Amino acid sequence: MQSEWNYAIIVKSVGGVIEELLELMDAVGYSKVKWCRQQDGSSCGVWWIAALEMMLNNEPWDDCIYRLQPYLRMRFYHKAIAFVVKEAVPCSCQFPM
Repeated sequence: MQSEWNYAIIVKSVGGVIEELLELMDAVGYSKVKWCRQQDGSSCGVWWIAALEMMLNNEPWDDCIYRLQPYLRMRFYHKAIAFVVKEAVPCSCQFPM
């Protein structure tokens, strides 16, 4: 999905921020995704999330998934909206003063 230069930046960024923040230095493995290609006019974010989900579930990639882009967008929007709504609900906890 990305050029070698972009991969190097991603690895450096994740290593310098996420690994350090989570105290996972040298504990994160990186895999280059070469089986999923961004198509003209498509959002690479949708494909990254779909590829990540498939990798985490050990599911194979099939090119017919490209036809599911509208469905995947709506599915990810639904998840994002549910998360935002959940985070926006005010806490009803009472703390003693």
